[in-house]
Parts: sequence; structure tokens; C-alpha cells
Amino acid sequence: MMKVVHVKNPETREACLAKLCASVYGQEAGLAPLVTFAGTQGVLFEQEAARLFALTEDDGTILCLALISSDVDGGTMEVGMLSTPEGKGDTRHSRHLVKTLAEKAPLRVTAADEAGEAFFRRCGIERWVDGDGGLRVGLGPLHPAPVNGVLPSVVRFNGDGIVRTFKQEPETFEAYKSRFVAALERYSNIA
Repeated sequence: MMKVVHVKNPETREACLAKLCASVYGQEAGLAPLVTFAGTQGVLFEQEAARLFALTEDDGTILCLALISSDVDGGTMEVGMLSTPEGKGDTRHSRHLVKTLAEKAPLRVTAADEAGEAFFRRCGIERWVDGDGGLRVGLGPLHPAPVNGVLPSVVRFNGDGIVRTFKQEPETFEAYKSRFVAALERYSNIA
């Protein structure tokens, strides 16, 4: 039996976030996984503007991870990252996690292409609007309709600012890099 778990324990959440960043961006992504890790830890989690959810088996094995960010008013949420850690999950698990979250919260998703939109439609997300930069935004069953065609702004962090900080403060870069590596190592013990 699979279940959706809100990962609240700070150490476990940090380990799951590191794994999610590594899985989403891959090995050749440069600074992107570390910048996302730092921004999510230092901005989104600090402001309680993001939550991490896992789809697990009864024994606690993690099948899928999702980072959900809230809008600036805290009324709606957006799937920021979604991944099945290597070798454990598949798209069926991702669909199950997104479908479950969309049934319980005012959730929206973003699709860059037709395949992405088709995936989220299979998760039960049927209403779609055009977003910025040619993206399509899917609205879950509990998400309110856009007001005058505008969706609430989602809380974000400034990735360019984090990169600048890393360049200007090598000790900050090293501290986050060490945290990221340690968190990945912890993940292998919990997954």
C-alpha cells in the first residue's frame, strides 16, 4: 500500500530535497542543483512557502518526491519539482502523488510541452491556461479559476542572487556544498 507523506523532519526533509534536486537536474547540471537546494532551504522553507511530499511504500521506501510551493497569499500551491529517485519509482508513482495532492489541495502544475501536459492530464488535471513564455499551466480540481486571467504569484527565490553570493562568499558556497553532499549521503540511509 502506498501513502503520501508530508516530510516535516528537518534532517529528513533536507536529505529528500538534496535527492530531489540531484534527480531533477542530473549529474551534468553545474550549479543548478546546489542553487535550488540553497534557495529552497534558505528562502522557501525558512518562509514556510514550500513543502516536501513523498510517496512511500508501507516500509518507508520512497517512490517519488515532490516540492510544492505556495503563492504569496498562501491560498494556492504549485508543483515546483517532481521526481522518482533512480531505480525505485516510475511515472505511475509520479502520477499517483500528483493526483493525490491535487485532490486535497488547490494545486497547479506547469507543462513545457504536449508530453508534459498529457502526463498531468493523466493525473486528473483537466483545466489548462496559457502561462508565461509559452508554458501551459494546469489547474487541479480545487484550484480557483484565474481572476481576470491572472493566477496568484508563487513565492520564488532569486537564483542569480544565490550564484552571486556563492561567488562573493566562497565560505557560503562551501557550506551549502557540504550540506548538499551530506544530505545526499543521509538520503541513501533513509530511502
